Amino acid sequence: MRVEVPEAFGELFEPMRFKVYYGGRGSGKSHSFAMAALIRGINRPTRILCARELQISIADSVHKLLADKIMASDELSAFYTVQQASIKGINGTEFLFKGMKHNSTEIKSTEGIDICWVEEAEKVSDASWELLIPTIRKEGSEIWVSFNNKQPTDATYRLLVANKREDSIVKKVSWRDNPWFPDVLRKEMEHLKKVDYEAYLHVWEGEFDTRFFGGVYSKQLIRAEESGRIVESAFCETAPVNTAWDLGYDDATAIVFWQRVGDEIRIVDYHEDSGQDIPSYAKVLREKAAIGSTLPDGRAVRWRYDKHIVPHDAKHKLLAAGGKSIVEQFYRLGIKMYAMPVYAQQQQIEATRAMLETCWFTKATTDRLRECLRSYQFKYNEDLGRFESTPKHDQFSHGADALETLSQFRVREVKDEKKAEVRFLDKALAHEVFWPTDQGPQKHERWY
Repeated sequence: MRVEVPEAFGELFEPMRFKVYYGGRGSGKSHSFAMAALIRGINRPTRILCARELQISIADSVHKLLADKIMASDELSAFYTVQQASIKGINGTEFLFKGMKHNSTEIKSTEGIDICWVEEAEKVSDASWELLIPTIRKEGSEIWVSFNNKQPTDATYRLLVANKREDSIVKKVSWRDNPWFPDVLRKEMEHLKKVDYEAYLHVWEGEFDTRFFGGVYSKQLIRAEESGRIVESAFCETAPVNTAWDLGYDDATAIVFWQRVGDEIRIVDYHEDSGQDIPSYAKVLREKAAIGSTLPDGRAVRWRYDKHIVPHDAKHKLLAAGGKSIVEQFYRLGIKMYAMPVYAQQQQIEATRAMLETCWFTKATTDRLRECLRSYQFKYNEDLGRFESTPKHDQFSHGADALETLSQFRVREVKDEKKAEVRFLDKALAHEVFWPTDQGPQKHERWY
């Protein structure tokens, strides 16, 4: 039989242990998963478990979605029999439907599963994943996961997206990936975009719900998106490129590549890595400068560096480096770094929020940095039921910390510029006036 699914979901038909599709509404995730599962069941006998975190009754499951697909096709309805709590094919294919939270014993005793489709997976807990994954253990078995983004702390996002497995397909999809996106939903989407852009990004673009999860910089990034400051190329041919760092000792090191153009900050690239030595990061700087940036007219322009800004602790002497600081190690490689003084964290946050209002981003090369800014959160105090004033240290904090290094430098740079301007005005406006006296022009005063 002829089947059409959106191109973005074509890999559902390829073998892979985990197939994870997430994002916004209207992308066709559920319909594509349902059709792919039904076709797989026709091609060979398949035992398919349709699971979700909570399933009080069969009405809470994807049973009706599958049944509607079957009833709408003569070929499918000739092959499948829809029963009250299951669906069976004439070749032995069977669909089962279970909730994980209240059916742990049943889930653990379910044998011979070829495909486990977890729908609305944003609600699945760590405990449920710990139960489910070892249960789906048949050779060649697969776990299909579909969900809409909620928070970066959700167990499913952390487990399968933020820490992507090698044996997985992970795709973020939206309404743009659905060639059959209906006009009625398009109108709803466009209306929400006009009246509540923050909600629109969550519902239709599949971004985190920044209205509730205590994001440190998420609102500033939303304004950058809304105002069109995330562009194909933010690079300015006439301005030098600078770097701002967050140095990782036991975790990731992050480097923001930026330019200053008037009062604007242009973020043109981002690099994040861990477990590398100083020469490796020096090599990254050289390689990126050689590749440079592509201008809107298609020309490639090499970078010329100006300043490299690092946190205050880069000046600390390291025993493992023979008593040499990171600043000294880079200096020996021909890279001069400027270490910033210590600033209070709240001061850093406020300075970074203000700076983000002037930032432009090159879209393709800063995707990971913008993910960090969207996902960087304040700690949540469960006992008090509120967010604290201190951000969490997690996989998203490194990019945010590097940008905070940049904002500290900008605060200091602006202060220095103001001092220089005052000195210039003093020199330009000050003059001496000699008053005539009986003894000649001996008395003088300074005027402003």
